[in-house]
Amino acid sequence: MTTMLLSAHSEALHAARTSGEYAAVISALDTDLNAAITRKAELEKAEDKAIFGDGDLAEVRASIADCNSEIELIEKAIEGAETRRAKAAQDEAAIDIEALGKDAKAKAADLSKRWKKVYGLIEQARAELFECDALRRFLIGTDGEFEKARRPDLRINLTTLRREAMAGPRASTPARLSRPAVQADTLLLSFLSLGGPLDNRAGIRAQTNGVTSNADFRHQQAGQP
Repeated sequence: MTTMLLSAHSEALHAARTSGEYAAVISALDTDLNAAITRKAELEKAEDKAIFGDGDLAEVRASIADCNSEIELIEKAIEGAETRRAKAAQDEAAIDIEALGKDAKAKAADLSKRWKKVYGLIEQARAELFECDALRRFLIGTDGEFEKARRPDLRINLTTLRREAMAGPRASTPARLSRPAVQADTLLLSFLSLGGPLDNRAGIRAQTNGVTSNADFRHQQAGQP
């Protein structure tokens, strides 16, 4: 009976390779073990009755011996399966670490590629800003010439020009963003925002800081050497 009982799990034990598969076999063996322990307890009660003449004592004791052998064999099978399950789990963990290492290397390569792209975009932006500054200074000069010629209609509104050029949708900020990334994003957005470093009116506000009126500002400007 014991051999027949274990033969039901032998195929699964031989086929098991992963920790999960070994755990499933162990669970099935545990079920059989609990059933055998319960059966042994019932036989022990029958043995007590047989001692006083209620039943065949020799037959009951033979069944108890067979049950003990079954329990011992199942426990050994569980012990062996536990050892193999632990080894499989260890091997799986090592494989997971190797896979994680490969994934980390791939992501590091992607990060390096993206940093290089950021570098290129920043350098490109700097070059464009240099050109913008040169064009802006030229247009400031032409505005002065138009004022002298009393042709204000020819003046270029640089503030409106910049704001219209930089108007448009903004990419949404990811929900999970590190503090340095948030600071960098805020800095980049400041170049596109009203009152930012590139806003012409920002310089005017700095010059008029603390001045309560336009007349006071002109008076202070006239008094400067």
